[in-house]
Formats: sequence, C-alpha cells, structure tokens
Amino acid sequence: MMVRGKSIEGRYVRARCIAAGMFLVALVPMMPPAAAAAATSDGMVRVTLKEGQSLRDLARQHLGDPNLWTEILKASGLASVADARPGIELRIPVTQVSRAAKAVASALDHIQAATQAGAKVFAADQIDEAVSLHEQAQARRQAGDWDGAIKLAGGAEKAADKALETASKARDAAVEALLSDRQGEVEGRRPRDLDWGDRPVKSVLTEEERVRTLSRSTAQITFRDESRLRLSSNSEAVIMRMRADPLERAQEAKVNLIEGDFYALLAGKSRRKTFELEIPNVDTQINSTNFWVERDKRGSKFTNYDDATLEVASNGASVTLGRNEGTVVRAGQAPSETIGVLAKPELVSPADDGTIFNAGAVLAWNAVPDSTGYWLEIGQDSIFQHVVESRWGLQRNSMETTGLEIGSYYWRVAALDKFGLPGERSETWRFNIRTDTVPPYLAISEPADGAVLREPVVTVQGTTEPDAVLSFRGEVLKVAPDGAFQASVVPVHGVNEIAVSAVDAAGNRTERTRAFVHTPAGKAAVAYDPGLPRLGPLHFVTNRSPLTLSGTTEANARIGVRSSAGPLRASAFSDARGRFVLTVPLAVDREDLTLSVTASNGVVTEDAFQASIDREAPRIQTDAEPPPVTGTEWLTLSGTVEPDAQLTLNGKEIDNSGGRFEERVELVSGPNRIEMQATDRVGNTGIERWQVSLDQDPPELAGQRVEPKQMEKGGRLAVEVTARDKSGLRQAAQVTVAVGGEVFTDYLRLSEASGVYRGTLTLPAGARGPAVLKDVLLEDYVGNGRRYRFD
Repeated sequence: MMVRGKSIEGRYVRARCIAAGMFLVALVPMMPPAAAAAATSDGMVRVTLKEGQSLRDLARQHLGDPNLWTEILKASGLASVADARPGIELRIPVTQVSRAAKAVASALDHIQAATQAGAKVFAADQIDEAVSLHEQAQARRQAGDWDGAIKLAGGAEKAADKALETASKARDAAVEALLSDRQGEVEGRRPRDLDWGDRPVKSVLTEEERVRTLSRSTAQITFRDESRLRLSSNSEAVIMRMRADPLERAQEAKVNLIEGDFYALLAGKSRRKTFELEIPNVDTQINSTNFWVERDKRGSKFTNYDDATLEVASNGASVTLGRNEGTVVRAGQAPSETIGVLAKPELVSPADDGTIFNAGAVLAWNAVPDSTGYWLEIGQDSIFQHVVESRWGLQRNSMETTGLEIGSYYWRVAALDKFGLPGERSETWRFNIRTDTVPPYLAISEPADGAVLREPVVTVQGTTEPDAVLSFRGEVLKVAPDGAFQASVVPVHGVNEIAVSAVDAAGNRTERTRAFVHTPAGKAAVAYDPGLPRLGPLHFVTNRSPLTLSGTTEANARIGVRSSAGPLRASAFSDARGRFVLTVPLAVDREDLTLSVTASNGVVTEDAFQASIDREAPRIQTDAEPPPVTGTEWLTLSGTVEPDAQLTLNGKEIDNSGGRFEERVELVSGPNRIEMQATDRVGNTGIERWQVSLDQDPPELAGQRVEPKQMEKGGRLAVEVTARDKSGLRQAAQVTVAVGGEVFTDYLRLSEASGVYRGTLTLPAGARGPAVLKDVLLEDYVGNGRRYRFD
C-alpha cells in the first residue's frame, strides 16, 4: 500500500534512519480544510457517495491515505464495499485519524531532536526505546487502533525527551584539569576544604578549585584539550569553569586570576575552544592562543604574542592588542594605549646544543636596549612543559645556573620594559651537562674539633675519595689507595684553624675545616666559645662594658681576670665539666688583660688576651644614590658594608656576601620609603633612609595658544603650550603647526618657573591662512612621554 507515494515500509526505514542520526521530514496525513469544516461534534464528516466516486477516493481526500477506506466502512456501519452504493451517506472518522497522525508525527519530531543532540551516543537505550514505541504506534495507526496509536506515540515522545535530557547533560559535562608540572611549593584548595594543601605533580584539579604558588615556585595547569597555563611565583588563580562537549569536541574554560601572573598557551586538539579570563573591573575578549597577564593591587597588565587579537576593556574604554603588543590597566582607569613590547634577546652562550663539563652553566645573551630586567626560563623539554628554573627581574644579561643534574636542558629569555611587560621571547637553545655534580667525600678524623692540645706538633688525619686531589696549606697531599691521608702542623698558641680541600676529576670541590686550641706547658688550657664576638683569635669585642667571656677549661678551677699591673677585675669557678662564664669590667676602649686558671691542685696557668669596646655603627655605602624619581617599577640597591654585618631592607633580612649586597625593591606608584639597617657583631646598628617616587604617567597638557590666528604674508608665529608633571618637564617640546595647506615643525623652550613652553616660528612669505596647532610631544625626565594631537 502507498501513502502519498511513500510505502509503509518506507516510513519504517525513515524511523530507523532517524534513530541512526539521519534527518528526515515527517509525512503526516493532514485534515483537508473542507472536511474539517464538515466535521460534526462526534468528530465525523458526513458525505453522500456520488456516482463514480470510490471509497479510496474519499479516504485519500479526507484521511490523507487511500488505504484507510476500510475505516470509512467501519464508521458507516457497512459490512462490505458492495453496500457502498451511490446516494448513501457515509461517516468518515476525520478527528480520530488526525489526532493519531499528529501524535505519531510529534513523537517523530521529539525523536529527531534527541538524535540531533547526540542521544544515539549518550542515551542509546532511551532513544532505542523511543524508536521502538514509535514503530508500534505506526503499526497501531495502520491497523486503525487510533487510541492505541496515540498512547504508544505519547510513550515514544516521553522516552525521546528523556534521551534528549541525558544527551544534553552529557554534552555539558564538567571536566578535570591536571597539575602537569610544578617547581617549588604549589598548593590547592577546593570549596569544601578548610585549608590549603600541597598539590603534587599529576594532581587532578576540579571546577572552583584554587591553585597558588609560593616564592620561587611555578605551576603548569593543563586542560583536557592540552591548553596550558603557567603560573609564576606568588600567584593564585581559581578554575571557575571547565566544560567539554564530546560530540562536537568543544572545550570551554574560565579562570579567575586573583593575584600574580600566568602565561597562556591555548593550543589544544579541540575544534572549538572558549577561554574566559575573569579580573575585577576588567573585561577581556580572547581570540589569542598565546598571551601573558599579571594582576596586583595596582592593576593589571597584558601582552599578546599571537596574530589573533586580545581585547581589553576597562572604565568605559577598550584597546585591542595585536602581535607583540601590551597594555597596562591601572586600578579604576582605562587601558593604556598599545605598547610595543621589547624585541627578543639574542642568545650568546653556551652555543646551541653545547656541552658544559662542570656542575653549572653560565647562560649569556645580548643586552636589549631600554630593558630594565630579564625573564629567564630553563626547561627539560623544548616547549617548556617541565620548567626547572624561572627567574624574573634579572639585572644582568647573564646568569650562572646551580644545582642542575646531568642531562639536557632548554632555555629562553625575554626582556622586561619599564612597565614590567615581558617582551618577545628569544629563540630556544639547548645545553647539555655531562659532568658529575656530586662533591667528593672528605672527612677529618684528627684532631677533634674544639680540642685543647699541648703537643708541639699536631697530626692531621682523615679520608677522602682515592682519585681526589687533596690540598692542605698550599701543598698537595698524598692519598693512599684506600683514601687515607696524613699531615703534620706546628700550631701557634691559642686558636688554630686548619682547612683541607678535595677536588675530583669533574672539578667538584669539598672543603672541611677544623679548629683546636693549642696551649703550651705553663699556659692556661682555655677554649673560648666560638660565638664570642672577636676581632682576632684572642681579641674580644663588645659595644659596652662589661665584657662577657665564656668557654671551657679544667674542671672545678678558679678563673680570674686582671690587667697587667692592676687588681683582680673579675673571678668565677668552672663547673664539673669545665664550663665558666665571666663578666669583666673594662676601663678603656682597648686594653690588655690576663686570664688565670688555678687548678684544684693549686697549679696556676695564665693566658693573655685583648678586649675592645666598639661603639661605631656599621656604615652602609651604596654604589649609586637612589634617584628621587624613576619610571621603572623596581629599584636595585647595591653597595658595601662591613663583611659580618646583618642587613635588613624594609624589615626583611637580605644577603651580605663578604661585604657586598644587592637587592631589588618593588615600587608602587607615588612616593616609596626605603630603609636599610646594618647591625654588626656587637649590636651597633647603622641606618640609611631614602624616598623614591615612581612616575609612569606622561606630562599633562594644561593649555595651548597660537598667535596670530590668521597668517597673511608669512612672518612670525608665537606658540605657547602649558604643561605640568611631578617628575619635571624636559627643556624642549616638539610642536607641529599647520598654516593653510602647509605643515611646519619646530621646538619650544620651557620656562621652568611657569611651566610654559614658548617659541616663535618664522614662516616663509608664502605661508598664509588659518594657523592651527596640530600636535605637541611632551616628555618628562624619567622617560614618560605623550604626543597630544589636536583636530
């Protein structure tokens, strides 16, 4: 049987095709308008059979299917076709057939919607149930069981809706990211966690999880599509959303940068990717797959390294970053104009794929003009999936690596401008370390550390690696096959220090030191505590009287101190272990004293020493006086101080390397107070204070004037521009004026008292027309500048 040119078998195939994901248009018998108008309240259409008219014709006209002629016989109460004679009134069940047809068609529409949403993949059982019920509904409809067809079609529709819901949820599934690399300390916290916890490599990160890096640490977050974020040190981010549509292979991620910075490389496998960056008061539209962003309390910074754009909007204004362009967004302000980032540095040494035959490598590159620092990265692979070192703000165009194991490493460098924006990255080079980085074994067994000896010759003994070169007091010692060595020294009275060094074939060095006290016969056998402040082995120092002495001597002995010709200054007894403590009043800033030890058997021995009072605070001397105003966001303080002084900078302890110091200070916009303290071994403290203002704003234009407004035959044109800047204006400002159709450029000179640039331009006789100031370039003394243009 055929229905509008389609067989019943064709509709069965159509339903099967829909379940397989193919799109078909449903063929639904529709009630002809004329029949609908003739339908009565019982849902029947009454017609009179005409001469030459067949039941199949009526079924096709009113029911949309000539094969439903038997339904007309049944509704009309006729037993056979022979009873349908011309002139007889026939009843046609139009409403029942239409309702059943619409129910079956509606079920087909729902099956089609679920299939297009991926139900065959994500809800196979439910969509198969819907197709089966739809087929049964079709069969009941063909059999004339209209109520059964409607009921089965409704079941098919519900099953299809459940399949659609299941598929939709599966296609908007939350996915997980991976902490694929970490250097230093990395922590995470999920919404249900009360505190931060350590996150090892390969930790799974979920939606709404916070990740932070601590000092000198980095972390790499890798999403399912292999997009990567590299968090720098002291950074924190929240993974707000991670979604995946498996059917379309689409990925979606949203990250909130709380503080710090990260470098993004969105280069995954998915065909469609969406990455959203959330920063308070800043909107971004990210098409780029390669960019860097930083956020702190002063605002945000962005750089784009991709041909695709990155749009940044804030405070009603926006800027679009192209390749190798950046912008700075101060808190509550609009983005700055696009800033071209610095060019990539050229790597110098070691040569690409070069080999270093020691435990460290000195990496060097050519300096980049106008750079204020450098960002160096060292990785174990060429795309820096695993970073072993990330150093931000290097002041020199070289760095010596330490602690790297034998193997191959990759490195690259970017220059930093005065805003702290990283420039274009250098080429990536490889270097190889092929040497032993383990220092040789070395141990001194004799003499014991802190021993009190009386022998005129002291024997030094120990062991080391058999192939090591052993040095002692400028001479090379012989090492036995088992690593044993021996040497002799003639000690001096008092504290003696010996040092032995061993160097292996790879150049690694180990040094061991040993101190002992030598007391010849008749001298006091005293070992003073090594922590006592002193200027020499037996020259003690304090910042005020009295002087405190402590150490070890014979047990239960009486200890006394006197000057060379004076009475007893102080006395005490040693305990059963020989420990003693004395407080000795000092008469002058420097004097010679004698310590006597009276043993329990009455034998008296003596030892001479010196005592000094040092009241002078250590002096801090910088290599260069910090500038009162700068345009760079950090300041490097370096200089000299006493070698043993303890240094603090703004309350934070900093390194003192043999009397040299070098430390970087982060500056904020406006005045910055800097305080350095140096405390010597006896507690004297020297203090230096500076104030440095950070100015990164260009001069402000306050007014401009051109006289006369109209030039007739050339002549002299007076130009005035009023400006102000907290760092101080440069002495000259370049201006461009237009007279008629001609353009002239000249320089104005600054009157510092009034802040007004003035100049007189002498124009040729042919210059005539309105005189208009086109633009002026204003610059200050820390490098900030802006060209103001006038329409």
